[in-house]
Amino acid sequence: MGDLGERVRAGGWDLCVVIDQERVVLGLVLAEALSADPATPVEEVMDPGPVTFRPNLRTGELPHYLTKHRIPRALVTTSDGVLIGLLPLEDFARQRPGGAGGARHVGESARP
Repeated sequence: MGDLGERVRAGGWDLCVVIDQERVVLGLVLAEALSADPATPVEEVMDPGPVTFRPNLRTGELPHYLTKHRIPRALVTTSDGVLIGLLPLEDFARQRPGGAGGARHVGESARP
C-alpha cells in the first residue's frame, strides 16, 4: 500500500481501480484504505466486488441507480470485466441543465 498510496495522492485521486495485466478489474481501493500500513498488500484493503456498468447502458439510467445505492461513481467495463473508465456521479449532473441524463451511451462525448 505504501507505493500505491503515494501514487494515488500524487495524482490527485481518492481511489484506485485495481486491474490485472489484461486490464480486468480486480477491485477498488477507496480513500480510507490509502492510509493503511505501507506494508499491507493491496488485496487486503481493496473492495473485491465493485459494481460495474457496461458501455451500452444509457447514461440517463445511471444517476438514479447510483444515487439510490449510494454509489459515487460508475465503473465502466466490458462484459469480460476489462476497464473502460470511471464516471463520477457529479459528471451526470453537468450533462444538461437540471441534471437530466439524456440518451447518450456511457462513453459517448457530450455535445454542447
